[in-house]
Amino acid sequence: MNVKISVGCTLAFTLVDLILSTVLYCHGSRLSSFSEDLLDFNVLLSLVDLWGCVLIRACLLIGASAGVLWNRELGPRRVSQLYTLVLLVSLALGTFALVKLLILSEREGGLTPWFLGLFSWTCVSSLGMVLLWGLLGKETVPGGGGGGGDGGGDEDRERLVDDREKEEEEKEEGEEGLGRRTGAKAGPQKTGSGATLGRLLWYCSEDVGLLSTAFLFLLISAVCEAFLPYYTGKAIDGIVTQQSMEDFTQPLLKLSALALASALAIGVRGGVFSLTLARLSLRLRNKLFRSLMRQEIGFFDANHTGDITSRLTSDTTQVSDLVSINVNIFLRSAVKAVGFFVFMFGLSWRLTLVTLMGFPFIAVVSKVYGEYYKRLTKEVQTSLAAANKVAEEVISSMRTVRSFACEEREADSYYSRLLVMYRLNRRQALAYACFAWSSSLSELALEVAILYYGGHLVVSGQMTGGTLIAFVIYALELVECLESISSVYSGLMQGVGAAEKVFEYLDREPQHRNDGQEAPPTCTGLVEFRDVTFAYPTRPETAILKGVSFTLRPGEVTALVGPSGSGKSSCVGLLENYYPPGGGQVLLDGRPVHTYRHDHLHSAVSLVGQEPVLFARTVEENISYGLTDVSMETVVEAASQANAHDFISALTRGYHTGVGEKGTQLSGGQKQRVAIARALIRQPCVLILDEATSALDAESEHIVQQALGAVMHGRTVLVVAHRLSTVERAHNILVLEAGAVAEQGSHAQLMARGGLYCRLVQRQLRGLEAGEAEVPTAPTGGGGGGGEEEEEERPAWTDAGCGGGGGGL
Repeated sequence: MNVKISVGCTLAFTLVDLILSTVLYCHGSRLSSFSEDLLDFNVLLSLVDLWGCVLIRACLLIGASAGVLWNRELGPRRVSQLYTLVLLVSLALGTFALVKLLILSEREGGLTPWFLGLFSWTCVSSLGMVLLWGLLGKETVPGGGGGGGDGGGDEDRERLVDDREKEEEEKEEGEEGLGRRTGAKAGPQKTGSGATLGRLLWYCSEDVGLLSTAFLFLLISAVCEAFLPYYTGKAIDGIVTQQSMEDFTQPLLKLSALALASALAIGVRGGVFSLTLARLSLRLRNKLFRSLMRQEIGFFDANHTGDITSRLTSDTTQVSDLVSINVNIFLRSAVKAVGFFVFMFGLSWRLTLVTLMGFPFIAVVSKVYGEYYKRLTKEVQTSLAAANKVAEEVISSMRTVRSFACEEREADSYYSRLLVMYRLNRRQALAYACFAWSSSLSELALEVAILYYGGHLVVSGQMTGGTLIAFVIYALELVECLESISSVYSGLMQGVGAAEKVFEYLDREPQHRNDGQEAPPTCTGLVEFRDVTFAYPTRPETAILKGVSFTLRPGEVTALVGPSGSGKSSCVGLLENYYPPGGGQVLLDGRPVHTYRHDHLHSAVSLVGQEPVLFARTVEENISYGLTDVSMETVVEAASQANAHDFISALTRGYHTGVGEKGTQLSGGQKQRVAIARALIRQPCVLILDEATSALDAESEHIVQQALGAVMHGRTVLVVAHRLSTVERAHNILVLEAGAVAEQGSHAQLMARGGLYCRLVQRQLRGLEAGEAEVPTAPTGGGGGGGEEEEEERPAWTDAGCGGGGGGL
């Protein structure tokens, strides 16, 4: 809506408010009422003070309209910042109107139609003032000019403050920003608490039967408890007023029956809500984990494991508690509060109005506290995720930490993250203390007001003592319900804050989908890179591959070599469809790899990585990982091809031996051979060995190479290696430099050219010779032989120069 239209509506409402309030006060046209009330003012009789409320409303709305018109860019923001204060002023005006209603209701003929009209319009116009103030606060004009005077300097200063606040917010978000740098959509950045809570309850729609049962018993317990103070008052009147045991016993029996029914209903309700908690937790974690499994590899590159596991564990627990505990208590207290209010209004509408005067102020304080607590909760969850990230990283790399004696340093790093969370917890505690103080003070003021005015009604004969006692009990119970709602409100906001983070992951759509449908019955293994360019999603400005083109042919071994950072592992990632290429195509049998069905592609292309990861399962389960209905004979055959059968058989339980977390129960060479068996069991048409034999001793490497040679027929093999002893056996060698193919050919051809490949060979040879020179000679007769082993391991081409042909393959 245009600023002029909203300001025009505000000014028109102000004019109508002034005219209508004046007409109602003057009883139509009797303007002498002003002079009469001002000259002989009596708060118990005059209405000029009630009419004066219109001046407060007019001043506030006219001032806000002028501010918005004067500075259209920053004026609405400043108006919005004062919204809570204006809401409190509006509540004060409504409360004052209620006080006037109670005062004049004591007078004979005090509740005239003119007064009731002025009273009603005061309440309605106070609400209208809040709505119009919110409308003015929403108006923003991007790039709009300010007013005159020194307004420009104020705007610049405001902009600097806003920029600083944005920087602080980005800093507080921490690693969450990394997820946005991948370019994926994470859903709406800001979601209202009501919308988040509503969506969370929608997740409980499958348990509508259980929730309906719980709500039914909640109603039963609430209705039974609502009658308890009523029959308590009846019992007291039976003793004090009627002085009859019969009049005392009947209400007491009804009281006991209602208390028993309420206790039974409470038990059933609590059990059903607990069951709902378990079902919601199961469903939410399942959906979240499945959503994580759909994300592209770039998402996991950009987000730390600690952040993700924190969402999956602590955040989902808070979200489940939100429904099972907080919503349970909230509904119970709300239903009881409604029942208590109905009974209170039936006992005394005047005392009920006195009771209601304090509730809006408590609600505003709760809202302000809840919004602040919600923001703090999100910050606490972020800091907890940062601490979990450090803990997970250190614990999973404990050998490295121990080898560099960094235990104390890592402990200090974890403690510093905990201190950040502790400082936020202190702010939470201070906020809760202020909230509890204001709630207790409001409760005390409300009790004093009820007792004072209730005593006046008893003395004046307008209600009995038993009725007053029943009303006081209802009021205390109502306050207890509101306290429960208030305390639950912080839990609701905490759960909503955690739910928003969970929904960010649930709503996130993967940037690179595995939604291909191609699944050809045969695979020859022809791989083509056609003018491929690539940059990692977390570093889009850094080009890794620049127009790379090459072909991997079936039945041939192709070696990919080059300096570190030249793009070898990136080529592997593109062939595995971990990332989409920035340009060009990666083809398998003439089809782009992203068009293949996900499971079909990874049964046709198997990878043995440089650092293979085994799961905390048995050897058999690791070898057959991802496959179903695999016979033991097939597992043994794959292990034998990878030269792993002998050491597996020697384990305590053979193939049923657990390998520990990430395979820590096995040596590095054993882990790699199990990983090779895991790749070979799939009978792939394309086999990728990314430094797959780097951790094997010379004899095991030779046997594995022989085994691989036996299974290479009809397959495409891509070997990524730094050890050039592995490279010389390849049919074709691709040399990458700075993200481009620098050379291509056989070992002999590349050595003859004297290019980059030859220089890499010479550099490695000089490193080997320097290493041999540093090794002291073994004493005679000592049974050395280490030098002879090194000599045997050296490949035939190590004596060749760049200009020579070098040894054969």
